[in-house]
Amino acid sequence: MFEQIFTAIGNWYDRMMPAAWLRLKPSYQWAGGIAIVAIIWILSGQVGALLGHGRADGDNASAKTSDTPSVVVTPLSASLRDATVTVRGRTQALHEVDVRAQVEGVVQAIHFEKGQRVKQGDVLCEIKLNDRGAKAAQAQAAVDQMSKELAVAQELYKDGFRSKTQMAQAQANYEQARAQLAAANVALDNTKIRAPFDGIVDDRYVDVGDYMRAGDKCEMVIAPEPFLAVGAVSEHDVGQMHVGDPASASLITGETVQGKIHFVADRADQATRTFRVEVELPNPDAKLRDGVTADIHIPVRQIKAMRISPAILILDDQGKIGVRAVVDGRVKFFPVQIVTDSPDGMWITGMPDRANVITVGQEFVNNGEHVDQKVVKDRAS
Repeated sequence: MFEQIFTAIGNWYDRMMPAAWLRLKPSYQWAGGIAIVAIIWILSGQVGALLGHGRADGDNASAKTSDTPSVVVTPLSASLRDATVTVRGRTQALHEVDVRAQVEGVVQAIHFEKGQRVKQGDVLCEIKLNDRGAKAAQAQAAVDQMSKELAVAQELYKDGFRSKTQMAQAQANYEQARAQLAAANVALDNTKIRAPFDGIVDDRYVDVGDYMRAGDKCEMVIAPEPFLAVGAVSEHDVGQMHVGDPASASLITGETVQGKIHFVADRADQATRTFRVEVELPNPDAKLRDGVTADIHIPVRQIKAMRISPAILILDDQGKIGVRAVVDGRVKFFPVQIVTDSPDGMWITGMPDRANVITVGQEFVNNGEHVDQKVVKDRAS
């Protein structure tokens, strides 16, 4: 059986091998066969390595593709907008006075109560006259007497029966009497405490029967128009504000009132380094109240600004506030400044006129990183 197998292999070898090969000695044939087998083994290793590298490159490319982060971007454009400085303040009456007594005495009458309107010169509180009326009458009588004595002295002086000295004394007595009468009338008139201007009684400090000293408060009167919205602005912004510029105040009660700048301080508060700003507000219906919290909005200039959602603002490693956008397929961080924050969004500067702003995924990418972007248009645009 083995002989048949060997015979069959020999016959196949004779048919397959070239005649030149078969004419070689058997030892040469064995050596050549071993060399051919070695060459085939070496070549098979090289081809396998090349194929392996090809597969590795493909795998790496696939891995790189799968590792590229994806973000959602929204194309946004800048537009011209009034830059507005907004400060927190409060309303304040422009004219607000505690009306005080100028003489002492017992309160005899209160003529106006809180909330009532008064006209300039109206008597708010009245103090008892006591002896002031009598003193005024006595001063008037003295004036009448000194007036007659002066007239007689003048006639006698003309006739040569009075000297210049006597004439001067009579004149001085008359002037003194007139001065005493004026003082008595002032004291008499000061028993009536009057409103200094048209307004509303906001508070009452005394009752009938109370004893008032000079300087004690009777009532507070507030002028309803104009009113003020008072706030403090930073030294960075104060140079852009001028008296007469338009402004507005949004009250915590929901009202928004248009007005104009009434006053800008020239000196900063030593504690806060801020400057007082007053905005004059019309108040024809007397609806504004003193001390109401208000956001004061002061337009300062027109600049190009971009509207964004506050949710996409981030901080970089240096703590700067900004926005990430995609430029040429890579993430770029833009430091920004907030112009205004309104119900329709936040307006910022520092961005290009047009930018693909990252709206989803900005927390997971870094500056300069290559990203895949999905563009979603802004619904509000």
